[in-house]
Order: sequence, then C-alpha cells, then structure tokens
Amino acid sequence: MPKNPRFELRLPQDQMLLMKRAAKSRGFRSANAYIQTVLARDLRGSADNDLDRDAFVAASIDRLSREIRTLHTAHQALFALTDSIARLILTCIPEPAPQALEQAKRRAKLRYDRFLLSVAQNMTSDTRATLAELTDRD
Repeated sequence: MPKNPRFELRLPQDQMLLMKRAAKSRGFRSANAYIQTVLARDLRGSADNDLDRDAFVAASIDRLSREIRTLHTAHQALFALTDSIARLILTCIPEPAPQALEQAKRRAKLRYDRFLLSVAQNMTSDTRATLAELTDRD
C-alpha cells in the first residue's frame, strides 16, 4: 500500500504542547491524527461556508435589484407628476403684463425662498444643509 505524501509542520514549543494535550484529551491516538481530523473538518467547513456566502451574496444582490426597481418606478412617477404640474401651471396661469413682469419676478423669488425655507425646516437629515445652501445663493 502506497504511503501518503509527507507534510512537515513546525510549531513553537508551547503550541506543540497544547496540540498534544488537545489530541490526548479528545481521544486521538496521535497528534498527527488530531491534525488530520481538524484539517479535514476545516476544509469541509470552508466549502460549506463558500456556498453559504454565495447564497448570501446572491440574496443581497436580488434584494438590492428589487429596491432599485422600486426606486426607478418612484423616480418615473415623480417625473410624471412634475411634468403634469408644469403643464397645468403653464396652461392655466397667464403670464403677467410686460410692465408688471419685474415686480412679479421679485415676488416670485421671495415666495420661492420662503418655500425652500419651509422645506428645509421640515427635513431632518443632512439635506437640510444642502437646501440651506440653495437659499443663500444670489
């Protein structure tokens, strides 16, 4: 019967003593048998871990793709709503007379600044600072 290939392992003295004690306490006939068993168990476990990891990654990618599809749908709905509102405003609100245009623009800018301020007050995240920067522009 052919011999198994030889593999040498050098350990510090304290690790060698711990390994021999563990092998003896667990009922192995030698430290070599203990190392072979631990190595085989670890290799089997890593194959199972690879499958578990692959399943976890696949599930994460699937979940993220569903979330992206949901965001895409919400984005499309928001765009359609904005487009509808713009069309409604452009259709129903007449332009001011040329002599009142500058005054209307000033009032609109003031209303817009108040609108941005009220939006910023209702926000609770970092976008509040971003929106505050928008209101400071000239």
